Amino acid sequence: MNPLKFLSFLLLFIIISCSSEQKKAKTDTIKILLPMDPERLNPVYDPRSIGREVFQYLHLPLADYHPEKLKLYPILIEEIPTLKVDEKGSFYKLNFKKEATWNDGTPITTKDYEFTIKSVLHPETVIKSWKPYIRKINDLEIIDDHSCKVYVDDTYMLSLEITCTPYLLPFHSYPKGMDIMKLSLQEIKELTDESNPELAEFINEFNDPKNYKGSLGNGPYTLKDWVTDQKVSLEKTPEFWGAESKDNPFLAANIDKIEFVILADELAAVTAFKDGQLDVIKGLSAANFKQLNAGYPEAEYLTSPSTRLYYLALNNKDKLLKDPSIRKALAALTNVESMIDNIEFGYGVALTGPIHPDQGAYNERLSSQIYNPEKAREILKSAGWKDTNSDGTIDKMVDGVQEELVLDILITGSDLGKKIALLLQDETKKLGIGINIVPKDIRRMRKENLYNYNFDIAALAATVDLAPIDPYRRWHSDNIDAKGNNVSGYNSSAADSLINLIRETRNIEERERISEEFHEIVYNDQPVIFLYAPTYKVAINKNFKGTVTSKRPGYLANTFKVL
Repeated sequence: MNPLKFLSFLLLFIIISCSSEQKKAKTDTIKILLPMDPERLNPVYDPRSIGREVFQYLHLPLADYHPEKLKLYPILIEEIPTLKVDEKGSFYKLNFKKEATWNDGTPITTKDYEFTIKSVLHPETVIKSWKPYIRKINDLEIIDDHSCKVYVDDTYMLSLEITCTPYLLPFHSYPKGMDIMKLSLQEIKELTDESNPELAEFINEFNDPKNYKGSLGNGPYTLKDWVTDQKVSLEKTPEFWGAESKDNPFLAANIDKIEFVILADELAAVTAFKDGQLDVIKGLSAANFKQLNAGYPEAEYLTSPSTRLYYLALNNKDKLLKDPSIRKALAALTNVESMIDNIEFGYGVALTGPIHPDQGAYNERLSSQIYNPEKAREILKSAGWKDTNSDGTIDKMVDGVQEELVLDILITGSDLGKKIALLLQDETKKLGIGINIVPKDIRRMRKENLYNYNFDIAALAATVDLAPIDPYRRWHSDNIDAKGNNVSGYNSSAADSLINLIRETRNIEERERISEEFHEIVYNDQPVIFLYAPTYKVAINKNFKGTVTSKRPGYLANTFKVL
């Protein structure tokens, strides 16, 4: 070969090789924005919704709702079971995949399932949100390491979901776990706090806060590094058991590393995205999302309906806000349509209650057009509120004390929270209601205010699942307690009765009819001010191709493809 041609060929080969290596180095890690630290990454230990953005790659449930089909889809089990009946009662038979393992190579078995269910049920374990649901499991019959029968209360609407969607805990990682395995499900249900001192060592082991952060996983990625309030780094699980299941989106691992960059400042996040330091941004304000789209067109911009609900929690136990007339007046002064138009640029749907508008149980007869300042004025006047001392704020004698109608609204400090609070403050001021805006970190807010009902108003968000809505946890009076999920302290015997009926009704049409009636009672009682369901807005940088889904948190980065 001509030496000159050979040198040219060699130079071209080196350039192509270097370019390929640079591209690989650049794209083997996808960097995703997290607006706050996830705090907990163990899905069993009551994590916050932000934690799902991370733990969905570390831990797998038995089954989950498919991101495209939006139907239950098997992950750790062979198929979605059907309800059957034998002499002991109604049951679902679970067949675990024999190839499924924990990420240390230990097989996932029915022992892990039994251990998880029993641990959650014990009254002294720290798990709160799962307990009322898992109690609907009546008994377990272990057939072998990979199959079992789960006997359920077949009148409960979510009996299938509670059976086959739990995340599991690795039994072999809890040295004292055998202690609780000696008890039957029924024996555990009959326990009260401190009624079984023999389990004290297990309870201490199980409740150790080190478990909150995460435990041994079974997912396509493994936690490699976590610097609080800075970053969370994941790496593809070596020899992952599900690597060959190409058609299962939950088992995919198309990218070697996933790094979550924790950044609260939106403008800093936008700059990082433009500079290539972030590859995925979800949760931008509509204004920043629209501006980024216009100024940085080479990225991909996707939207999808979300299952998130924004609302203003009102403390129904407060001496002033326990009066429904004040709550209704505040609602009539909340211009939700203006928020959707001016804050969200149309990316949202107004709410009338605790049920998402896309759910079949949503009561479409109820109007979201409740903004009416004149009606608010009439409500307050009829309730006896007026400015008797000419200080610009209306007042009234309440329990023998002259009370000024001045309320604090807690916000997390986000731009969205500030805008919503300022709009409310501006409207209420016109009628002589004082609103003080109090920014506070969400962790402090929960600890100092929400858990003990030490607040007036709080700007909050909730995320619902794709499963039929069970309103028990958030709206039943059973859950008005320390760290309860009924954060507004809503107490209605009529609502409680309907919630109980909803949970026990398996006929879908009848259940939706009862749910609509419950929706209307909440609408009329106004325990909180329902705002809107936002749209998921996701920006993906040019090195990756991805899709979005209405299933929370809106995307699966493990399914993204490198371009």
